[in-house]
Amino acid sequence: MTIDLNKDQKLKLKRLFDQKNYSKFESQIEKLGKLENLPIYLMMGYAGSKVVNPDSKKEDFLKATVIFEKIYSSDKSNTEALHNLILSSLKAEISGYVLQHLEDFYKKNNTDPQVVEGLARVHFQLGNMDLSVKFFKKLIDLNPASTIDGGRLTYLASMNYLSEISQQDYYKECVKLGQTIDKYSKLPIFEKTNVRNEKIKIGFLSGDLRNHSVNFFLKDVISKIDKRNFHITAFSNLELKRHHEVITKFYQNHFDEWYDVLDYEDEKLINLIRSLNIDILIDLNGFTYGNRLNVFAARSSKIQIGWCGYNNSLGIKNMDYIIADKNLFKTGEEKLYKEKIILLPLVWNAMSNPENLPDVNKLPFENNETFRFGSFNSFKKISNDTIKVWSKILNNSKSVLYLKNSQGYDKEIYDNLKKKFEIENVDPKKIIFMKKSKEEEFMKDYHQIDLALDTFPYTGVTTSFQSYLMGVPVLTLKGFNLNSRCGESINKNLSLEEFIANDHLDYYNKSMQFQDSIKLSKLRLSLRQKVLNSPLFDTNAFVQDLSRILIEIMKKV
Repeated sequence: MTIDLNKDQKLKLKRLFDQKNYSKFESQIEKLGKLENLPIYLMMGYAGSKVVNPDSKKEDFLKATVIFEKIYSSDKSNTEALHNLILSSLKAEISGYVLQHLEDFYKKNNTDPQVVEGLARVHFQLGNMDLSVKFFKKLIDLNPASTIDGGRLTYLASMNYLSEISQQDYYKECVKLGQTIDKYSKLPIFEKTNVRNEKIKIGFLSGDLRNHSVNFFLKDVISKIDKRNFHITAFSNLELKRHHEVITKFYQNHFDEWYDVLDYEDEKLINLIRSLNIDILIDLNGFTYGNRLNVFAARSSKIQIGWCGYNNSLGIKNMDYIIADKNLFKTGEEKLYKEKIILLPLVWNAMSNPENLPDVNKLPFENNETFRFGSFNSFKKISNDTIKVWSKILNNSKSVLYLKNSQGYDKEIYDNLKKKFEIENVDPKKIIFMKKSKEEEFMKDYHQIDLALDTFPYTGVTTSFQSYLMGVPVLTLKGFNLNSRCGESINKNLSLEEFIANDHLDYYNKSMQFQDSIKLSKLRLSLRQKVLNSPLFDTNAFVQDLSRILIEIMKKV
């Protein structure tokens, strides 16, 4: 029997929702009876509340997804239910759940922006970057005026994963973003002040001051920077309800000032940064989740620099510099980056010294007939080109490939990747998927690996540093821009150029040559000390180099 509400009940629920009292809104609906007996509008409201409620957990998003899918399956004309199904399934990280519905709808109507964006984001989550780029491009064509919203940033980020997209192609799209922001921006104009601070004021703006890959490289910078010369301020765009952890508390204790800015509108945040007279504002996000790009586009400080969280140009005129090193950038490439390139003398990132590392084990191949390759990079980085080369290796050697998704275990993503290897006729038994492990156990997983295979064109960074710490060298491929040369820089800083391949064929040939227990066994036992003594972990030298360059930049202002 269908339950409906009187006028007063409807007004009460509307008031709770409008006041963002979502938990009480949901509990009131639950008191009415079984959800399946409620009218469609109440089921939609209940599920919608689950999607926007900041206290919702994955199980809440799953519940919302089931409700929206049921509603849409019973009435394919209910596009509102489909649009909400997209949102809930993405948040529940079961994006494949909605894929068939989206594809069916797209065949009939390919101009619905929310469906096109849904297809783009679903494919991005699944790791189908070619399709993600295709649909994001379609979305932007439908809405050329889109700036930060409308998928433009994820579109640009997706381009980094594809070998067929050149730096020139990428840069052109970045410039379009910058032009669009400038054209439609209503943010306040920056007024330069001549007031000099006693110390150089550096602001770090990030959504990742937590247990995140950025932390591995930022921690020692924040703790070792000379407070006699610098005053450092954190602008944290982090949702503390979900990420108030030990690492976040560490940063709160080491910054001179700390501001939680997640709930700040762009203009409010811009005015805050300007009022503090920040000299140098460093962006740690780029086009990744948690960015505040408008804040940089409007210019909030005298100097603005991109570093660590994103290794490519942003294409906006007010981003002054991007930090790289001599291995990431080649003379003559200046025109392919909007920013001026700061070339550090050694490495663009130095990892903070690790604690409680497990011992390096003997080469597994010494006790196995089968050679073990491995990659712990995000599955998004495993491009179609990477799969083709890896498949050729596996099909022509007595070897297996251990894969571990740095984002954890998601069956849909794993199944999607399995299919890609099946197309290349790889025996499924040769692909071994490792489950997500606790942080203290993660490094021990390298005990299973003889040689790490780097992804391309989007190479590993954190995982490559970690691999070397565990005595496992990384076979990487020469790149064509900052982002794709990270593996090169890491290996060159270790004087291990032999693990840098010139092209796909060379990558394949080297993978065959390195299936040598004697060579790798010797290297494995000495590699950790070599790594710890290298620029990769010399955070003192890195902080000194970075500090010197920042001081030099400020002298020019």
